[in-house]
Amino acid sequence: MSWQEYVDSNLMCPVDADGNTLQSAALVGLDGGVWAQSPEFPALTQAEALAMAGILNDPDSNPGSFTIGGTKYMVLMSEDPESKLRGKCQGGGCSVNKTVTCLVVGIWKEPVPASACNRVVEALGEYLKDNNY
Repeated sequence: MSWQEYVDSNLMCPVDADGNTLQSAALVGLDGGVWAQSPEFPALTQAEALAMAGILNDPDSNPGSFTIGGTKYMVLMSEDPESKLRGKCQGGGCSVNKTVTCLVVGIWKEPVPASACNRVVEALGEYLKDNNY
């Protein structure tokens, strides 16, 4: 399966009975390069990707916020701050899961709940980790 198929089939699938999906999603290498993304995923800079990875590498750094494509997200608490990063912005938010080689990123907007985004992002992240990606 190609990286794009993982985004299309696993991250952009319907997350509820109404057929709602995440607004956008991507797989981003830990070096900051985008491997695959949905059409609506914002233009992520390498610096933004490296900043997200940096927060996960050093959870005690607590920057308070990060950006994806220029949109600012406030950092939310996580039960696993070394692999899960959650952010909130007006009307939505994001979930980031760090694997061995990449960041799985999902962005949601209302009416999709944060929990649905977390669920699909973390499921793909765990699958990739289990397969040493």
